[in-house]
Amino acid sequence: MDNLSNTAIMLVGHGSRRETYNEDIEMMIDYIRKRINLPIFLTYNEFSKPDWRELLNVIVERGFRRVIIGLVFLGRGNHVFKDIMNYIKVNKLNTWTRTQINDSIIEVYVTEPLASSPLVALSLFYRLSRAINLFPSLDDFIEDPTEIEEESMNKILKSLVINDEREKRVIAKAVFASGNPEIAKYVKVNNIDAGIEAIKSQVEILTDVKMVAAGIRWNKVICLIDDDEVKKLSKDLGITRAAAAMRLGLSKEDGKLVVIGNAPTALIEAIRLVREGKDIPFIVASPPGFTNAAEAKEALVNSNIPSVVVSNTYGGSGIAVAIINEIIKMALEA
Repeated sequence: MDNLSNTAIMLVGHGSRRETYNEDIEMMIDYIRKRINLPIFLTYNEFSKPDWRELLNVIVERGFRRVIIGLVFLGRGNHVFKDIMNYIKVNKLNTWTRTQINDSIIEVYVTEPLASSPLVALSLFYRLSRAINLFPSLDDFIEDPTEIEEESMNKILKSLVINDEREKRVIAKAVFASGNPEIAKYVKVNNIDAGIEAIKSQVEILTDVKMVAAGIRWNKVICLIDDDEVKKLSKDLGITRAAAAMRLGLSKEDGKLVVIGNAPTALIEAIRLVREGKDIPFIVASPPGFTNAAEAKEALVNSNIPSVVVSNTYGGSGIAVAIINEIIKMALEA
């Protein structure tokens, strides 16, 4: 018989004549039962039933030879050491120990009480902080999402000295998504008209990862990173799944707009496919990183493929999403 099939958990609370105490403990134990697939018994030290001493004998009589005694006590008082550990002849917490219950030799493990957990201290801190209103007021924050975006974009646009208004909007969105005004100098825009026209033609958008796909406000977005065929292609060719997703997604037909926010290898593969003869109308590329990322994005800039690129090591999925969504918005406005 394996250890788990031979193991029971006995949770011991103090017990109270007031039923609300027991209700609170039982609600907490329900949380444990949903997460640990073992026989779990709630018992009490005094005042309430079942009594843990009686139940321990029953558990042993049922054939369990490993018993975890979970202490639902706050601190290490007499109930822990005198009532429980002395009774079962165990002197160490958090350690499996052999002992004898009636005529049976079993192993027991007694957990330490709850006060040693920082989560218990944190719960107390929260309750006290609410009582004395320690948390800061949030009344002065803007919460309307449209107002947040408009106010942020107005501030960013005023700070950018860029003549082309469409490039300025795209770069401002990259700043907005990153929260970093310095990123503006790293955003390279090449032939934004191609991206706008592609969207107008109801193009399908292919992304490198699901996080990017989830944020794009367009009804024709695909991501093949979890596709079984992609997984097989990745293994067969010895390339990343992101690269394989590009190869599979662009192999079936030309004309997909590509958005890459996470995987430099996806960008490398997209450029490779253009070299091999695939026509990609526009690429948004902002994969961050210190290996391949800066070099792949520089290669895209030098290729003159229509694109928006967040160069150097900077970038991220959120920035890629913000850029393509602004291009979509401009295409729908036209």
